Amino acid sequence: MNRRLTVLTLTAAAMLALSACSGDPNGGASGDGGSSDQTVAEACTQVNDVMTEATAGLQDIDPSDPAGAASALRTISDGMGDAAASVTNAEVSDILPDLQTAFSSAADTMEAVAGGETERAAELNDSISDVQTSFQRFTELCGTE
Repeated sequence: MNRRLTVLTLTAAAMLALSACSGDPNGGASGDGGSSDQTVAEACTQVNDVMTEATAGLQDIDPSDPAGAASALRTISDGMGDAAASVTNAEVSDILPDLQTAFSSAADTMEAVAGGETERAAELNDSISDVQTSFQRFTELCGTE
């Protein structure tokens, strides 16, 4: 497979995998995960709102545009950082650094690919796997679908 096709394929796979990251937190647990008054459900809703807003544009990204994908991933990473700063529930705030790191890594890789480092496209598989693993932890806690 030539490099351009590999980049396009992996970009499309990333878009598909990451566009599933917006869900409905209605199934989330409630309760106090730490010393704050914020419930798990409230924290999950807050994070899900960030995820929904940030991932809304992923479906419209052209798979042949790694720069656009990198920008969308960076927006998600930044949103996770903002959420981490404002979520006070310990259970939810414990998973946010992993989510932010996973999205940041995916954004870094896409930025490198967009900058011409097409040999780094294979790293997207690891980044996508990290995002999926981190998001799985979020869905297990928050009950998103």
